[in-house]
Amino acid sequence: MILNPTALATLQSEWRGVVRMRERVRRLVVSTFAFDDKQSPTFGDVLYNLPLILAFDVLTKVLLLAKEDGLFTSSGTQLHELIDSANTAFSWLDWKYLREGAKHRNEVAQTAKLFGDLQCLLYIARIEDQLIAWGIIAAAELSVPISAMSFSQGF
Repeated sequence: MILNPTALATLQSEWRGVVRMRERVRRLVVSTFAFDDKQSPTFGDVLYNLPLILAFDVLTKVLLLAKEDGLFTSSGTQLHELIDSANTAFSWLDWKYLREGAKHRNEVAQTAKLFGDLQCLLYIARIEDQLIAWGIIAAAELSVPISAMSFSQGF
């Protein structure tokens, strides 16, 4: 999908940053609230919004590069515009869900609305699945199941 090998390497590096941030947040939440799980949901909800923003930024860059390569046309450069324009140009695993996520990403970035840890993790996982399907990143060798990372469900 991305023809420029340098741009592809940059996207892969940025995605590794998303994964590292997600894991750091998970470890911080686990270690900070190992003995007080009643407080961890709020803390986790706040923290997981950062890797959510980073994950959607990688998706934005992928779509911008695909647009530059002429794989689809779009008059806009915002994520929701790119997703709308690329709807029929690519094979999407769950276009509607990622389009909804783009709206939520904008709410976090523009109005400081925070979404729950599980919701953030699900969006990140869906973006990861989409990037794997497009051949942008390789499948992770080891991942922590979302249910194990979420504190909203309790221990």
